[in-house]
Amino acid sequence: MTRLKTLLPLALLLSAALPAVAADEPKPGWHGSFGAGLSMNSGNSDAKAYNLGFDLKYDPKTKNLVKLGGLYLRSDANGQVTADKLTAALRDEYSFSDRFYAYGEIGFLHDKVARLDYLWSPGAGIGYRIVKTDTVKLEASAGFGGAIEKYEGRESTSGGAYRAGMSFEWKVSPAVGLTQKATGLWKSDDTGDAYYHLDLGLTTSLSKLLELKLAYLLDHKTRPALPTLEKTDTAFIAAVVAKF
Repeated sequence: MTRLKTLLPLALLLSAALPAVAADEPKPGWHGSFGAGLSMNSGNSDAKAYNLGFDLKYDPKTKNLVKLGGLYLRSDANGQVTADKLTAALRDEYSFSDRFYAYGEIGFLHDKVARLDYLWSPGAGIGYRIVKTDTVKLEASAGFGGAIEKYEGRESTSGGAYRAGMSFEWKVSPAVGLTQKATGLWKSDDTGDAYYHLDLGLTTSLSKLLELKLAYLLDHKTRPALPTLEKTDTAFIAAVVAKF
């Protein structure tokens, strides 16, 4: 977290020196972004890490909105895998008004280091856009669905699950944006078995089509596969993102 606090002010200073880039209103249809980052160290220790991600939206400018996103993280240090994680989600939102909407969603998680073969989390619920302006967006949602989970070397389990989430976006300037996303998933037959995710991000425009993105990710599993495994997993990523 200290690294994040150090880099965020530096990124803001960098963005202030860049020419402001006004974002055009997306046209109806598909739009989104693809990003990639890479780091390598050598010397006393050999380490490498990379990340690949995408964020797509299908917005026909009607009451329906489709969101599709995913992120893959991989890191190795001295020949050992220290991170190998894939997350993805597909979400369909239908707006009843400018603020109120219903959604259906399915999420996927694979984490080799945590010995999680897969966690499928289909569900549906309602959401409310608490703040919706050109510069600030804040919304919250809640729902119910399922959790289909399998750990390495074990049989898969399935059952109901409660879910909740919130998202925040702040367009600090035409070239700088801050985002925050938080989600929670609780098994309905045992709410003490839960999964939490937090995503803090900063983006700054490099050009009309390219952005620099810094993100801090936190995942917390209240009951990991083994008692020896950490419950909390964090990652700091930097990536160049291409928009379309």
